[in-house]
Amino acid sequence: MHQIIFVASADSVATMEADENPSQAYPCMSSQQFHRDARAQLYALVTGEFLLEASEMEYLDQTLTEEGPFIYILSAHLLKSLARLDEDDVEALSLSWMQCEEIEALDLDANDLHDFMFQLVHFSQIAFNDDLNVYIYSDD
Repeated sequence: MHQIIFVASADSVATMEADENPSQAYPCMSSQQFHRDARAQLYALVTGEFLLEASEMEYLDQTLTEEGPFIYILSAHLLKSLARLDEDDVEALSLSWMQCEEIEALDLDANDLHDFMFQLVHFSQIAFNDDLNVYIYSDD
């Protein structure tokens, strides 16, 4: 299932309704085929944390109804780590990420991986510089 990654303030996300789609109100990007386990491998590479700790860097911020959708937020540590990456760092990390088991299993084009990473870093920089957060909207 693909999820929507978006940048917003905590106040505006706190008032979201269950039928509200974040792509209507916030800068958004698709998670594409990069599911949570695949993203955790990226987070481990970016922060230097072990995979178990990295897998907990997206944590539940709110549940809009019992069945979803759910809003996750990136940890402040991860957001800061992503925001501090420069273009050369992103390229080197994306090459390393491409060799991770979860990414290899996706069998995707290197350009898709680079584009996703650059956009996630850009969103993180916007959020970090403007005192916002990066969220993930998921209906599962």
